Amino acid sequence: MAFDRVESELKCPGCGGELDESRGSPISPYINVYKCRKCGWKRLRCGDRSCDGYMEAEEMGYANTVRYNCTKCSWTGTGYRFR
Repeated sequence: MAFDRVESELKCPGCGGELDESRGSPISPYINVYKCRKCGWKRLRCGDRSCDGYMEAEEMGYANTVRYNCTKCSWTGTGYRFR
């Protein structure tokens, strides 16, 4: 599967570098991934199509299962641990 690479105006929270966005699916926006060009920081995109935030994982107590919470809005989702 080919990924479209999109220039982002977002800055990496780790080093302030530019973020690239790799699009994984037009159906599920939270499959899209942000990756920093400078330090390699990597996160999933928020599942709310109107938000450009990224997801932080929260442990749920089940093996490889986490709740993803957006750092900008209140969108949450449950899924497997992102690697």
